[in-house]
Formats: sequence, structure tokens, C-alpha cells
Amino acid sequence: MLKALFNRYKNKIFLIVLTIYVIILGLGTFGELFEIKWILDLPIFRPPGK
Repeated sequence: MLKALFNRYKNKIFLIVLTIYVIILGLGTFGELFEIKWILDLPIFRPPGK
């Protein structure tokens, strides 16, 4: 059943994952370019050990 659902919605799932990835990439780039502290302090953008 799960495989059937995945096969049915494979394209939509891929598009959603790709969209989320591009949004996160854009947010990180925007935060880095304009040095926006709250964006750079998000756990996904913090360097290891900080």
C-alpha cells in the first residue's frame, strides 16, 4: 500500500522536497549576504560545535 501511494504521488513528493530545499538554500544565502543574525542562528545554518 505504501509503495502504491509513493508511486502514485512520486512527482508531487519530489516537487515538494525540491521546493523546500530551494527555500532553505535561498534563506541561508539571504542571511549570509545581508548578515541577518536570526537566520544564521538557526540550527540548520550553525557551524558544528557552536
